[in-house]
Amino acid sequence: MDRYVEGLRCQDVHAGLRAIDPNSAALVSLKHTRLVGMAADVASLIRGRDLIPDAGALEAVAVSELDVAPHAFDQVLQLLEEADFVQLTRDGRGQVTGLTETVPVYHNLYEELGRLWRERGPREFEEQVLAVVDRLARGPVPLEALADTVGITQAEAGRLIPLGRDSGLLRTVSTIDGGIVYSPFTGFEHPDVLEVLLTEHGPDRMLEEFDALKRHQGLAIDAARFPMIADAVARGLVPAPTVELPDASMQAFATLPYSLDRELLVGRKPVLDKALAVIACVRCAETFGGFSNASAGVHLINTLLKDGSLNPHSSSERQYRLMRNRGILFFAPDDRPGGSWVRPTLVETADNREALMIARDMLRIGEPMAAGRQLPEAKRDLLGLDAKYLQPLQTAARSRDQVRIPDREYGKFFEAIMGRGSL
Repeated sequence: MDRYVEGLRCQDVHAGLRAIDPNSAALVSLKHTRLVGMAADVASLIRGRDLIPDAGALEAVAVSELDVAPHAFDQVLQLLEEADFVQLTRDGRGQVTGLTETVPVYHNLYEELGRLWRERGPREFEEQVLAVVDRLARGPVPLEALADTVGITQAEAGRLIPLGRDSGLLRTVSTIDGGIVYSPFTGFEHPDVLEVLLTEHGPDRMLEEFDALKRHQGLAIDAARFPMIADAVARGLVPAPTVELPDASMQAFATLPYSLDRELLVGRKPVLDKALAVIACVRCAETFGGFSNASAGVHLINTLLKDGSLNPHSSSERQYRLMRNRGILFFAPDDRPGGSWVRPTLVETADNREALMIARDMLRIGEPMAAGRQLPEAKRDLLGLDAKYLQPLQTAARSRDQVRIPDREYGKFFEAIMGRGSL
């Protein structure tokens, strides 16, 4: 692999490892990959921000939203400083108080992080994990051929596969021709191909459900109403940004960004990830109160793009907290006479503007569905409380025990995808 791919896949591996107990001994052998992946996430968060005056606030967001290990935050900053992506400000005791960022375009970002990963002398196991993730992102392979395909031994594959399953970085499925191993990144990076294959070769019910998804991007998934899409999300075949509720349950908002440029789906995933966060927030509001239809969500985005802020109201802080935590908004003081709420204000970066425009374009696809009908009233009430955004890969990993549709019903789909070779 070249340095760009190595840096990109370090970030992808970290996304999967976020689903594993951070104290697990299995993570020790991936320490260099985790560090570079965490650095990529932080760099993506601050890119275009110029000045970050409060390093403590950045650390709090990195730990809570990006799953940066608290003990590793200083190492992440040091790595970014080594890459010349940040200039750190320190107090008299040498503690970092703030920083100025000069994070480059994503191709250069990943190339430099890949170089630093390589200079740190990653273990052979780390190299193997990256090689497997990169290969499976292009398409599934027969389970028995995985070792030969990526150039590792059967014993090494036997060590790697359990970690991949636990993290959600890879999945296996049984077909009449034997086991197949695939990656959720296939669904994220090749949604156009998967959309065709799932609807042409999947179960008949999926035709109807995928039609609903195409007409309503960010579809709130209820397993009782959309069992096939819920199952496809759990299998990592359909990307779904997810809101984790205070009771630890999850609400997935399925997406199928099949019309987007592949560079956005692969090399610039952090921008798409922000767009999906916007969709999750807007659909959450539409489905569970706040907005009554899709046009209101588009109006919200247009207002942010045009005016740079939204008018304060009583639920501003709750409603847009997820977007704030993704670095898309900040909460400015209520500037109205006697006002005591907050004014959601756009963080002016090229990435954030592009993410809003992508989200707006996806929301405009198809016709809106009836609001407030996707989930029971109990969960509608829960969404009025605090929540946390989960990346699609985290959704797939945490939903792995919710797979309900038998493998055999996916037989035609996997036969077709394997017949096409690498995607």
